Amino acid sequence: MQYATLGTSGVEVSRVALGTATFGLSPRDEDVAALVGLARDLGVTYFDTANSYGNQPGYAWPGVPEWRDRVSAEELLGRALRGAGDEVVVASKVGEPIGESRPTSEWRGLLTREHVEEQVGISLQRLGRTRIDIYYAHLPDPVTPIEETVSVFSDLVDRGDIGSWGISNYTAEQTAEVVARAAALGVHPPIVHQARYNLANREVERDLVPVLERAGIGLAAYSPLGMGLLAGRAAAERNWSGHARWGGGGFSADEIEAAGRFEAAAASIGLAASQAAIVWLLGRPAVTTVVVGATSEKHLRSACGSANYQLDECALAVLGAVDIAQERADSSAV
Repeated sequence: MQYATLGTSGVEVSRVALGTATFGLSPRDEDVAALVGLARDLGVTYFDTANSYGNQPGYAWPGVPEWRDRVSAEELLGRALRGAGDEVVVASKVGEPIGESRPTSEWRGLLTREHVEEQVGISLQRLGRTRIDIYYAHLPDPVTPIEETVSVFSDLVDRGDIGSWGISNYTAEQTAEVVARAAALGVHPPIVHQARYNLANREVERDLVPVLERAGIGLAAYSPLGMGLLAGRAAAERNWSGHARWGGGGFSADEIEAAGRFEAAAASIGLAASQAAIVWLLGRPAVTTVVVGATSEKHLRSACGSANYQLDECALAVLGAVDIAQERADSSAV
């Protein structure tokens, strides 16, 4: 495993992080501890979760209990990391719609002082920790004044409830505004931005990455396999690939064909498609860490092994030549 510092914050994380969006579904409750334990054995120090992961409406897969009967991903991660202390960096998030109203809620963040302070207490209890190392604003809130949101996260740092904070799914313009408001108020700024970034979705390179670099903010890339599109043709064809896992549609015929071409390109440089996607992402200069949603020991070993590869210019050109841009924007399951 390799390690890097999030921007100018001094917070060091493993370059491959374990995401927990599907904890309780895949892996099931009884398998979470073993997967988290293996991650630690493989050198993973950064674990990513949210108050909206695992036991929410929309996370309803065949063969698993209803959402009300499932344990939250935060609780499952907390149990698996009990006693780990400062050996790990634990991140959680707040802002996504939660509970019974989630399926019909407007898909935007809720980042009022009242909600953030209420939810951080719940997350701390679920995780069984006295501090959340990194606490993210999960989605931008277009209604709550930015000053209120920035101030409450900074206050949580001062209180010791969180070590630092970050933002997720913000545009370049929104990110710049958050940074500017924090500076104007003289409060703790965000240290990391978690964004969807992969070979099939490179929009962040155009405008977000320059903002992060100027502000000294780290980039945690999620969805490195493009929800299965970059894991090869067979993975892209599965019934639960793409948006289907969240109740939407799967990949189109053109996308599946592109997945096959990417798989062939990866094989030509000696890598499986999923590894090639992660290696490519780890090689991007702005990326500090890649959040992988590995659901089995095999997939986790493969993902963590990706940190040990470096692609030369020729190999990068082979992968980059595959036209695999996704046709649909996803507004859920972030």
